[in-house]
Amino acid sequence: MNVCRDGRWGAKPKPRWEPSLRHRVSSVRWSSCRRNLQLLFLVALVYFLVHQLPAPPEWKNDTRADRPAPKYDVESRPRFLHHSRFRQDPDVEYEAALTHSLQRIERDVLAKEGKKNGSKDRIWQIMLRRDSSIINRNSDSIELEEQNDDWEYSLVTHAWARDFIASTLSAVPDLLDLYNSYPSDVLRADLLRYLILWYHGGYYADMDVFPARPIRSCPSLASLFDPISSDSDNKPSAHPNISLVLGIEIDEPYASPKLMREWHWSRSYGFIQYTMYAPQRFSPLLRRAIVRVLAHTKRHNDESNFIRGPQYDEKTTLEVTGPGVFTDAILDVLSETLPSTHPLVKSSVAADAGIGDLVDTSSPSGKIQKRVTWSPFHRLRKSIWIDASEGKDMGGLAVLPINVWGNGQRHSGSESFNNIHACINHRFGRTWKKGWWEYLFG
Repeated sequence: MNVCRDGRWGAKPKPRWEPSLRHRVSSVRWSSCRRNLQLLFLVALVYFLVHQLPAPPEWKNDTRADRPAPKYDVESRPRFLHHSRFRQDPDVEYEAALTHSLQRIERDVLAKEGKKNGSKDRIWQIMLRRDSSIINRNSDSIELEEQNDDWEYSLVTHAWARDFIASTLSAVPDLLDLYNSYPSDVLRADLLRYLILWYHGGYYADMDVFPARPIRSCPSLASLFDPISSDSDNKPSAHPNISLVLGIEIDEPYASPKLMREWHWSRSYGFIQYTMYAPQRFSPLLRRAIVRVLAHTKRHNDESNFIRGPQYDEKTTLEVTGPGVFTDAILDVLSETLPSTHPLVKSSVAADAGIGDLVDTSSPSGKIQKRVTWSPFHRLRKSIWIDASEGKDMGGLAVLPINVWGNGQRHSGSESFNNIHACINHRFGRTWKKGWWEYLFG
């Protein structure tokens, strides 16, 4: 007998456990939504880890003498000239405006102070802490001051730096805005050291620098403090006209890309900027470094994502504010101001034979650029003194061998901290290049 079930004759009853079509569609939609939410969460997590995770706590480098160095992997041809991407199509007008503003400050200050540009014997160090009550100098910093008690000592704080930039240097276009745009105090400290030594002169040292001897007792600097020098092979015979003294940090022009990655280098050579000495105020070399840093910072900001803001990995830091842009600025000033017959230019051109870094590819004839590269500073054994009179608006430069300020490294011919030539040592203990992987796993 047929029974009417569900309004139809002969239809079988639907099991109560069988889901309806609407329920199945709803279940599929929820599963799809859940997968999308999980994917969105993973994307957000990756973004946070890559871009927003704060830097790991500071920890010291392994400074044991027997610590292994990366395998010395080199190439057959050296590279004495680096081409930074920030120098491709630079904003020439903006850089010119910055230069003019700095030169205007120089003229106004020197006119007011009787055109005397000599600097005081003053040591500068930077510690940018928002709360000045928790500033604690380490033993290296205290020893540096104590060994040079005849020098004035100044510790640059966050408040001092802000006032210096906002008031003293207020005429420099965009300076305060660019300074505030940096996401890290490491970047601010880079810019500050150039600004301070340019405006005030004096001796700058990072907080992890310690003295091997007092500044005035450094043999390589004797000619700056003594009117006459008897060592004519290494130092000039009269007081030199020098606005900046630099040391060498990296000198490995044969390094392979693999070796450079392992050492975290953006290039295989470079001047030191963790310690510098400006015997004179308003060095044209430092002026150019400031212009380059500000121009590169503005360009990096303009190219950045407007939501995330400017991001700085270690390579960008080196190229925008650090030793990379600084070294390029020094070499470029020498190239533009020294005559083509100068020994530094001639040795640079000679060293480029068979390499081709100085060949002008835009010239149909393949014209050779006559400029200064890293070549004259490679394997430097005696200080190079370039008097201001040797170039137009160059200011004078002294470059010291690596064993004066660059000891304690495992490359570039660096020697031990206690070698007889050492004057200043650097512990290389900062951790700004290191990330969480190295912090957790070594």
